[in-house]
Amino acid sequence: MNINKTILIIFLLVMFFTISLIIVPLTLEPGTVRGMDGEANRLSNSEHWIELPIYHRIIYTFSDFNCHQIEERSYIINGNQMPVCSRCFGLFSGITIGLLVMSFVKPLNDFKDQLLKLVPGSYSHLPDKTKSMILVGMGSIFALPLILDGGIQLVSNYESTNPIRAITGLLFGFGLAVFFSSMVLSTLLEGENNIYDTHPETENEDLRWLHGKENQKEK
Repeated sequence: MNINKTILIIFLLVMFFTISLIIVPLTLEPGTVRGMDGEANRLSNSEHWIELPIYHRIIYTFSDFNCHQIEERSYIINGNQMPVCSRCFGLFSGITIGLLVMSFVKPLNDFKDQLLKLVPGSYSHLPDKTKSMILVGMGSIFALPLILDGGIQLVSNYESTNPIRAITGLLFGFGLAVFFSSMVLSTLLEGENNIYDTHPETENEDLRWLHGKENQKEK
């Protein structure tokens, strides 16, 4: 089984945070954190959790920098408001799932081929322009629901619901993780290939090491 260690490490870190979004309100006394209503990308709700235990405070602080934390757009767990809104929770959940999937995808040297690896079929023989069109379609599937739901809500009287926010966030987060992971994997593989091209003796040493390991297994 192929395991991409770099992506796996990032997955474990994001998974820890995503799970913490549930653990933190679940392990507080009911009604401890309610009524948050701030703005994204700034610290605006610290008075609600400044005296909480350090673990809970760290999660709520990091979330405050990334989310508006409006209560009516957030899920309530154990009588406490989650550290992020429903859309951000879906976003982090989607990123977690996407990173998990990409942790076991075979790395490819070409960024576009790496992205298309998740689509059934063979696309490596297609012209570069065709690959780009397919990828634009894929990106639209993951991004447009969130853009439309949030955009229409912003400029009209339309009010989305928490399940829709969570689902659109999940799709966007998954697509974001796949895009990011594909960029990392293709870049790392290209770097390894450049090392072998510049220092062919390194590749020969690696091959000798692998052959030695295989011979040991046969004995």
